Amino acid sequence: MFFLLRGTAALRASPWVLLLVVACAPARALDDSDAALTLGAARTLALERQPLLAADEAEVRAARERAAAAGELPDPHLRGGLVDLTATGAEAGTLRRESDTQFVVGIAQDFPGAGKRRLRSARADAETTLAERRLLLQRLQLERDVGLAWVDVWRPQQALELARASLREAGLQLETARIAYANGRGSQAEVRAASLAKALLEDDIAGLEQDEAHARANLSYWLGEAAQRPLPARLPDWPPPPSLEALLAAMRAHPHLGISEQAVALADAEVALARQDYRPDWSVELGYGYRPAFTDYVNLQLSIALPVFTANRQDRELAARQAERERAQFMRDDEWRQHAAEARLNLGDWTRLETRLKSYDDSILPEAEARIEAARLAWAAGSGTLAAVLDARRAALDARMRRLDLEADRARHALRLRYLGVNADGEQP
Repeated sequence: MFFLLRGTAALRASPWVLLLVVACAPARALDDSDAALTLGAARTLALERQPLLAADEAEVRAARERAAAAGELPDPHLRGGLVDLTATGAEAGTLRRESDTQFVVGIAQDFPGAGKRRLRSARADAETTLAERRLLLQRLQLERDVGLAWVDVWRPQQALELARASLREAGLQLETARIAYANGRGSQAEVRAASLAKALLEDDIAGLEQDEAHARANLSYWLGEAAQRPLPARLPDWPPPPSLEALLAAMRAHPHLGISEQAVALADAEVALARQDYRPDWSVELGYGYRPAFTDYVNLQLSIALPVFTANRQDRELAARQAERERAQFMRDDEWRQHAAEARLNLGDWTRLETRLKSYDDSILPEAEARIEAARLAWAAGSGTLAAVLDARRAALDARMRRLDLEADRARHALRLRYLGVNADGEQP
């Protein structure tokens, strides 16, 4: 609560009271627990609180670290030991009488081919890019899924408003029927019909409350307690989607398809590395020998791998990598077909829903309201029945509910189309 201090009373106020007023003002301004949960706010909260994104971000960091180490030389080997120690005879186990006994220490370094190291680095870079694109796609899918869950809450919330308004009208109708029956101008059947209509509406409301609770529980997976906040009465005003041709052209740069393209690039790097296995690696070893009774010596050795039995190793490894590349290419083509079919489906449904919603607004809902008014006037004049009024009200409520379903369905298609229309950077073109 805020206090307004006038005149000299403000000057005499305790500094602690003034401090409390200043501290409370921003706290109340930032308290939005009762504010309507807009779709944009839901997306923002989901991005801030989603462990899946944190997991993918950790994977990106891990891929970058692996990429930094991929092109480096392997670690050197430190070698040492006792060589040529006599095992039998009178000189067994001696270190000074036997001239060939020696202590040896050395270091060895493997040198993979420069082309192989370069390709390993390229493969690691491709893995990093793949992890980054997966992170972007996860963000986009999260925004889409949160939006769909938000619409699933919005629909029963708005349906409850319609049903409760109809329940109030049904209550008034029941009271009117009871008064008419008491005055001898109505029948008991009309009273029971009005009572039944009210009971059915109460059951409808209970079912919608259950639907809303289920939808909010699903939304709470993304938002936590914020999923219990009320939603706005209106859906966002999305711009019309592009034409099918423009949408399909834009989808070529979609991050989901970009992942498939990057998977092909990664498979290409694996094939190139498999070809490098036909080229031998080599290593160098430098050693120092200490002989207690004789002169010391140094040792330098060079070794080269001999890939002479390629039929059962290199050839098969290359064939396996080539088959994996073919699989990645086929998966890329399948992803494109899937996304193109999804675009056609959602765009077609969005267009049909636009037409149907216009029909509801232009003719169906006005006719339903006119039917209620005509039935009510006829009943009031004594030429109609209460049953006709109740039927008209129920039909009007059903029509409004069906329009609400169509509006929610159109919103779902709009969200999916916006997801399909993003570019490689995850933005709307």
